[in-house]
Amino acid sequence: MTSRAIPRFLPLFAGCNQLINWGISFYMPGTFARAIASDTRWTQPQLYLGLTLAMLVMALVSPFVARLQSRLGGQHVVTIGTLLIALSCIAMSCVHSLAGWYSAWLMMGIGMRLSLYDALFAALITLYGQQARRTLSQVTLAGGLASAVFWPLGEALLAITNWRGALLVYALFGLLSAVLIRPLPNQPLTMTAASTPRTSNAHDRRSGWLFAAFIALITFVSNGTSTHLPEFIVSAGLPVAAGMLWGIGQTGARFMEVVAGARLTPLRLTLVTALLMPLCFLLGLSGSLLAGSAAGFVLGYGAINGLMTIVKATLPLQLFAAEDYARRTGVLLIPAQLMAAASPFAYAWLDRALGIKGALTFSLALTVVITALAIAIVTYQTLHASGIISRSL
Repeated sequence: MTSRAIPRFLPLFAGCNQLINWGISFYMPGTFARAIASDTRWTQPQLYLGLTLAMLVMALVSPFVARLQSRLGGQHVVTIGTLLIALSCIAMSCVHSLAGWYSAWLMMGIGMRLSLYDALFAALITLYGQQARRTLSQVTLAGGLASAVFWPLGEALLAITNWRGALLVYALFGLLSAVLIRPLPNQPLTMTAASTPRTSNAHDRRSGWLFAAFIALITFVSNGTSTHLPEFIVSAGLPVAAGMLWGIGQTGARFMEVVAGARLTPLRLTLVTALLMPLCFLLGLSGSLLAGSAAGFVLGYGAINGLMTIVKATLPLQLFAAEDYARRTGVLLIPAQLMAAASPFAYAWLDRALGIKGALTFSLALTVVITALAIAIVTYQTLHASGIISRSL
């Protein structure tokens, strides 16, 4: 593992790359779906199915990303993914059928997996090992502003052009994003780290299963909650503008994590964040009685969602060797990516079958399981570090 110094402006440039990439891919339908549906007569569920397909493609592609980085280097992989996102925006601006729309989203899914957080973090950790942790947090701090920047920007573009023209402008932003990632040094992963599987011992296997289950459940709850957040806000009698509290909480929590630095280890951050999740949903359930509780839930779960992005990036550094980061996360994040694809539809069914309060109660039950998994991960790693559990189990 190289011990080279991290370039001074790399966190800023990489953070802006992520801000743009998220804004023109994952958050794009939230801005343009209504205009596209009005113009094409496609229904919004038909439109959002494209994003679901992209998430499924991300899961399928995930195991091969480390191998691709081993051949091309992390910077080239992130650049290719960014350009694929830009090309997908161009393709979407030209389509006139659902088949073409879905085809563009399939390409978008490949681009997202090659260029969003997971691929970039693998490249950073390959280059800088444990010292990359602060950079990861700084990158998520900028990337977390994607919805706050691109939702208003998209609305402004729709005021001066149609959605097809707006997507072409998004493609130009994608080209700018590809340039922004150039300061990231390009170094292919070593063959042993990326493409030659090592024999996993019992400790690594158990840690891997716990991590995969933990992140998968968090992703399910987080994506489902954020997708249907406007419905919760309206049901609690809050103005739609209260949704801004989500972004404020997300960015504020990430900023505090950056300030805390090394004092807040990945294991501590995992435990604290997981313990706060059930309390947050209890606050949401009391929102029908107190509007302030509903606002507190939106703000608080936004903060939790922001911290969980950092947990997802940094916890594998605590569980596995840094040189194994890309290969292991490429496999262990597949359940989470499948959950991300399923959660919007699952929560839509829950909202219809159980109502908003019932969906919140279901989420509360899942957060109890998530907290138990976090406690198991922290306890297992602590016992292992102290020698009570042997690494050669």
